[in-house]
Amino acid sequence: MMSLSKILSIAALSTVAVLTPVVATAAAPTSATTTAPVAFAASGKAAPIARSVAAVARTAAAVDHQAAATAGATTAPKAPPVTVVRSGQRLDIGHGAWMTLSPTERCLNDGSDHAVTVCTDVTNGNQAPDSVSLRSSGDRTRTLYSPLYIGSGDAARMTVEAGHRTYQVHVVTLAGHPGYAAGYVWGTPTHQSPTGGPSKVKVTVYDASGGVLARL
Repeated sequence: MMSLSKILSIAALSTVAVLTPVVATAAAPTSATTTAPVAFAASGKAAPIARSVAAVARTAAAVDHQAAATAGATTAPKAPPVTVVRSGQRLDIGHGAWMTLSPTERCLNDGSDHAVTVCTDVTNGNQAPDSVSLRSSGDRTRTLYSPLYIGSGDAARMTVEAGHRTYQVHVVTLAGHPGYAAGYVWGTPTHQSPTGGPSKVKVTVYDASGGVLARL
């Protein structure tokens, strides 16, 4: 017959043998990108932690979705730099059209077969200060938009919204502070509204800091 001390010793060793896998497993490092961690019960059976696997899968799917969205994103076109011209200098603006500026007027010729040069006085007060107007002309292939801003600010950027599209305007000005700035941009043929008339066109003028100087 075994003594009481031997029985207690055997029981203690058995307990250590059963608990050792639990302690060893708890101390072992785990990896979030490899196989799910496994916990050992006293019986020795493995039980995968399904929730950890699902969390890793969700994270990977989110990363893939973000990468696809970034790859498919488009960059908005940048505004062209401001063009500074001399008084009376004839500026070619494409498709046979041209523009000249002077301290008192903006002259524009759209380059069409029967085009006439139209000059707009910027000093007679017909256009209110700190406002923008728009002259447009075109045919079945293209439309020329030419904003004219008159005001105390320095126009650094202009946009024209027409036919659900936004165009970045080429801003043209004289050196110094002439009190006005012109611009031009070519767009698609003029769109028609559902009522049959020309679609509404919006013009916005910005300064160098992004502040709005005028809207039409």
